[in-house]
Amino acid sequence: MKLSIVIPLYNKEDYIVRCLDSLLAQDVSKNEFEIIIVDDGSTDSSFSIAKEYAEKYPNIQLFKQKNGGAGAARNKGLEVSKGDYIYFLDADDYIAKNVFKRILELSLGNKLEILGFNTKYVSDGSFTNSLTENIQDLTIEVMDGMTYISKKRFRNEAWWYIIKRSFLLDTGIKFTEGRYLQDSIFTGTLLLTTNRISKVNMDVHRFVQVENSATTNKKPAHVLKFINDLVYAIEKYGELIKSINSSNLNYDKVINVYKHKQHAFVFTLCIKAFNCSILKIKDLKTILNNFKKIDAYPISLKYGSMGGSKTSFIYNNFVVPMFNNKTLFFLVLRIKRLFSSN
Repeated sequence: MKLSIVIPLYNKEDYIVRCLDSLLAQDVSKNEFEIIIVDDGSTDSSFSIAKEYAEKYPNIQLFKQKNGGAGAARNKGLEVSKGDYIYFLDADDYIAKNVFKRILELSLGNKLEILGFNTKYVSDGSFTNSLTENIQDLTIEVMDGMTYISKKRFRNEAWWYIIKRSFLLDTGIKFTEGRYLQDSIFTGTLLLTTNRISKVNMDVHRFVQVENSATTNKKPAHVLKFINDLVYAIEKYGELIKSINSSNLNYDKVINVYKHKQHAFVFTLCIKAFNCSILKIKDLKTILNNFKKIDAYPISLKYGSMGGSKTSFIYNNFVVPMFNNKTLFFLVLRIKRLFSSN
């Protein structure tokens, strides 16, 4: 068994068919890879749809558990997996046609612990070929994690790379359960541990933005939990930063990457707090005071810009300075809540 693909499934009845069909259409024999679906207490028809696939295809395994979040589902998938490599894919995303054969050849041939690849944002569900030209001519550069981080930086999500399963098990690293942003902590921890990592310039993953995801759901209770989980992630990144080997030649560059991510989480938290009416202002003050103790606040732009090409000017010149001025921040927050309540 060369590859185990783990899919946490929770109320994705509109997407799971597309996800599974994209995996079944790969250029790898079905006896060389397994699909492990862990239903995390779905209340729609997701489980019954997955069950139909599991009954039809011998390489699909289906498990069901009480709702514990994507981290718990991924950990369950890792526990039962058998492949040389493991890949964590979200149920609402999918994979380009015929890409896994080359990904596995590169990983196995170069004895990689981690191999990353590219993703493409899409708005529909049509299957397309990889946009990478001359796939057979792709080459990679193998390096340790610290070197990789200093050269490439990295995305927080777990779907842009495959992992050698024995390496992952040896590290003992697992997903944090019951929290959002668990893949940010997982990825940030994992990359500091590896000695053989690379990234191939190959278009593999398809990311589909869906409604009511962890980042788009605007219900107050959800936003409050997301804020609390951001606090947890920011504190964990503080621990990771302390753990980085200061004698490594790439130390300064790696610290810069991790501090930028930590401060970007703080920026996101402030945005969420600004729009969360049930977060008490006194609690937000306590959060920011605690962040100051671990050098995560005020938000510093010396580690990198906030926002993308369309938002960075406004964010960096107006929003970040407002967040960093607590008197102004809380004044604007109170005014906003006053008008919102009328």
